[in-house]
Amino acid sequence: MSGVPIARILGFEIRLHLSWLFIVAVVTVTVAGRLSAFQPEIAPVASWAVGLVSSVGFMLTVVAHELAHALAARRDGSDSTTVVVHFIGSPAIVDVVASSPRAEALVAMAGPIASLGIGTGLIALALAIIALAPALGPVADALFIVGALDLILAGVSAIPAFPLDGGRLVRAVAWARSGDPRVGTHAAGLVGRLVGRALLVVGLAVIVLNSDPIDGVMIALVGWFLNASAGSVDRWLFLDGLVAGIRVGDAMEPQLQTLSPQLTLDTFAGGVLDGSVGPALPVVRDEAVIGIVGAAQVRQVAQKNWASTRTEDVMVGLPDLPTATPDESLTVALDRLRRSHLDGLPVLDGVALRGVLTRRSIAAILHARAEAEGQAL
Repeated sequence: MSGVPIARILGFEIRLHLSWLFIVAVVTVTVAGRLSAFQPEIAPVASWAVGLVSSVGFMLTVVAHELAHALAARRDGSDSTTVVVHFIGSPAIVDVVASSPRAEALVAMAGPIASLGIGTGLIALALAIIALAPALGPVADALFIVGALDLILAGVSAIPAFPLDGGRLVRAVAWARSGDPRVGTHAAGLVGRLVGRALLVVGLAVIVLNSDPIDGVMIALVGWFLNASAGSVDRWLFLDGLVAGIRVGDAMEPQLQTLSPQLTLDTFAGGVLDGSVGPALPVVRDEAVIGIVGAAQVRQVAQKNWASTRTEDVMVGLPDLPTATPDESLTVALDRLRRSHLDGLPVLDGVALRGVLTRRSIAAILHARAEAEGQAL
């Protein structure tokens, strides 16, 4: 699972993407430098302190932005309990997770609205502090900077392109008009590509016409990023089309060894990690599946401790274990697998184990189907 867990809020595990180490450093240096330039009288220690507090404060408000999305999704029926906080957008945002166009729009705009409210409130508070307590100038500076960054985040998030929230809003509108979420996703990808190309042109123009090309470079980079993201939308639509109509029973791995909960990791961990067994092994007791172990669980244990660690100590077990059935749609099960962050899902017919749905088995059937249609993945 990506990100480092930092907190649990309102039932959600908050995980911070590692890119925030870089972002906090950049914001700290930038804010400290700007303060020193615009307020020469400020002490270097104070400018660096304001920069650090501002960067960490901004990070916390981005957590609030993502939490607003998660709460809106929960109201729509989402069972996700994890929020991974990226700097901007989410790599998985192309997936349709809302139940309706209206819900898609509400989930999409919850984040920008939260950032807009936080930014406006912080700037108002900063101005009040400046007017009523000038001695608290550094505090006001930090609040104003975080507020301004949140207003920028709200504006950037609303740009109509994936993986930004505005891309989901475009999809919601096109979905509502067409009645088909795939049509909505295609429309959002097309709009995103146009926006990305427009920003590339604007960025190049700024570089040519401006004596300070930094702003132009940043605009062009955003345009390139959005244009590349539009390509990922096309790939998602292609893969989603290949998955359509496939049953889990057709995509699962039917012959996999099972594990006893009392086995120690040294008897199978090496094979799981090198791919010779697995990649996900069901744990069975009295012919009933009670858990699953994959590479992610094995990696949590140092090799020196394999001989003293039992399967049941590391497995993902009931009631947290998601499963699939042989007759259900692969599209639905694939979304469940992706959300679980597991290496595989047990496929059960009632209580009987029929196989394991893994990313490897899904990739195999998609390659076979693409080749049958004369296409390449």
